[in-house]
Amino acid sequence: MTRLFAAFTLPGEVADHLERHLPPTDLRPTPRTRWHITLAYYGEDDPDLRLERLSRLAGHPAPRLRLHGSGTFERVCLLVVTTPDRVILDDLAEAAEYRLGGYPQYRPHVTVARGDDPGKMAADLRDYRGPEWTPEEIALLRGDPGPTAPVYSPVGRVRLAGQPGC
Repeated sequence: MTRLFAAFTLPGEVADHLERHLPPTDLRPTPRTRWHITLAYYGEDDPDLRLERLSRLAGHPAPRLRLHGSGTFERVCLLVVTTPDRVILDDLAEAAEYRLGGYPQYRPHVTVARGDDPGKMAADLRDYRGPEWTPEEIALLRGDPGPTAPVYSPVGRVRLAGQPGC
């Protein structure tokens, strides 16, 4: 089953920093190629129509983002996304038509591992503080079934503006 979602991908320096700070674990690590911050999940949808609708966000101010702290959700260890620009981020999620499996509140994060007991890894990452960055674009990604996990590939991209007043 192919699924579509809008996301911020991590720039190389942010992913490098995170990779250097991940502790050893017995959990199934999420491959670096799949690290992203979901902005909106669409499930099965028309990619052309979805990209056309996302295009309306071109030029929208981009939020400053940072991975800071950790947590768990069901069997997932995640890093929490913090931002001084929460209103900008929430506005983008709403404009992108946020919906994620029926969860009413948008909680931006990066999944770093999955498994039966993610608590220890989350505790090890509790004080993690990555570099701050401003995403340049929103990627529309599709997830296709792979041999062991979904494979993500870009369908299109929507360029954002820099910070307000910059």
